[in-house]
Amino acid sequence: MTSIRKTEQTYRTWSSPILLELKEREHQLDAEARQALQNILVERRLVDTGNPSGEDRRGANPGASGRSQ
Repeated sequence: MTSIRKTEQTYRTWSSPILLELKEREHQLDAEARQALQNILVERRLVDTGNPSGEDRRGANPGASGRSQ
């Protein structure tokens, strides 16, 4: 594992609990800070946003669109 990868892993290990704690206290943040926190949580996949609408971005099953035929 490269030095950069180890650094990223350490950052994520330490920052995830901090971000989740901020999520619990988001009512104390102003609107701009709440939006920034939400963006980070979604980016880091720390919140469940449900199934994406439309085609799956990753293309795990490119032939299936989720609709019955």
